[in-house]
Amino acid sequence: MKLSVIVPVLNEVTFVPLYLESVAAFADEIIMADGGSTDGTAELIDGFRRQYPIKFFTMRQTGLPYSEDWNESLVRNFLIEQASGDWIMNLDIDEMMEDRFREDLPELMGSENVDIYQFPFVNFWKDPWTLRVNSPGDERWSNDITRMWRASRGIRYRDEKHHCTLQGPGGVNIWNIPRARSDVKVYHYHYAIGKRIKFNDNRRGDVNLFQNEGDADWNFTHSEYAISTAAFVGQHPAVIRRYLRKQSN
Repeated sequence: MKLSVIVPVLNEVTFVPLYLESVAAFADEIIMADGGSTDGTAELIDGFRRQYPIKFFTMRQTGLPYSEDWNESLVRNFLIEQASGDWIMNLDIDEMMEDRFREDLPELMGSENVDIYQFPFVNFWKDPWTLRVNSPGDERWSNDITRMWRASRGIRYRDEKHHCTLQGPGGVNIWNIPRARSDVKVYHYHYAIGKRIKFNDNRRGDVNLFQNEGDADWNFTHSEYAISTAAFVGQHPAVIRRYLRKQSN
């Protein structure tokens, strides 16, 4: 069985090489759509096309990034339509699978009684050694997340703007489709490496950048809930370990 990985991108020069190296270890094809990057992301991806099994498209987003101006479901559903694999994985550019996913994948895809898989979602906060965890009023950080499904089930994104939702044919709730939980972790590095926060990516007011200017304040006190963290005691994927060694040198 084959796996197609889909991912929209916008201004992600830090993550593109890490992501492609990581995903190429288990994906049969990597389907990417650039939303109009200005930092060299599109050119960087194009340069990797001989090295990795990439299908690359341009679908320029209009309006303010990471807002309801964006028609994100249109882009993600387009990517689904380009997939030729038996299974589809919607792994974002700043997410890396735990290394053992490659060994577990054949068994996951071979299960006849499962059409959707969810995985533990591990969020890093301010650096690669600190995790953001759930707290009262802010329980969204240490949850399982749907990241892979059987292509033949016709799962797509609901017609929404930013933060669109997966659904089955005819609007069926995906929780009514046979699913299972893998214990392989998804590591989310958006807030830990590179720029650590994107333009207009402070919708919840967590880092005190309301004008999209300046540096994030990782010790900022939110008025509605506590931002809770814990030390990371596990092991990063090999791709990230190599990146961190290079940064330290």
